[in-house]
Amino acid sequence: MYALGENRLPLRKSCMEGTRTTILQEIENEIKNVNAPNVIWIRGSPGVGKSALAASIASRLEDQKRHVISFRFDRTQSTTITTNTLWHAVACDLACLHLSLRSHLTQSTQGHSSSDIDRLFKLLIEEPLSMLADAVLREEHPVIVIDALDECGGLRHDESGKEDLRSLLHTLKHWTQADHLKKFKVVITSRVKTLDVMNIEWDYNYYQPWSDNEWLVDEMLAMLDENIIM
Repeated sequence: MYALGENRLPLRKSCMEGTRTTILQEIENEIKNVNAPNVIWIRGSPGVGKSALAASIASRLEDQKRHVISFRFDRTQSTTITTNTLWHAVACDLACLHLSLRSHLTQSTQGHSSSDIDRLFKLLIEEPLSMLADAVLREEHPVIVIDALDECGGLRHDESGKEDLRSLLHTLKHWTQADHLKKFKVVITSRVKTLDVMNIEWDYNYYQPWSDNEWLVDEMLAMLDENIIM
């Protein structure tokens, strides 16, 4: 589990200094706002700077001594494209940040089938975070930054690739619904087309990189079922 965390891809370069200050501040405010949705989704067309925003947000939070756990999907990298890899990497960082969780996480990974993503998420993410929810100050809660979510599943334009993305969406939906997970913020980036239609309702905020205050709510899982994406 620990080696996996060490081998992940780093986030891309941050925004140029002095640029996009308004939207960066707004997103930062949402992260600090305990009453705001705990999932913040940054979406836009290729090349508009979503990854740079993700890197800048992570950097700004780290400058404020906040714990940040980051992960970047890359459809060309076979070892970084799965939901399984994402949650193992997040669990690795949780174990490094909070020694009290190491024993729990080590036991959770023994003899567990990685094909059951819901069970994996419960053991590696939900249960450990529930242990942290009231045990540490909110300012010490880690912020999760996930870049290029639409590249989950890689270049597999088949049902296997779509099912992996669908599994990830379901775990993120659960993140917005479980009371003990609502205290932990997640920042996600993805392309516009990936999030144009989704037939489920859950609470998150949308930002477009080129608009300082446009909030969009789209629906996505139906696109997977209708073969509109991937």
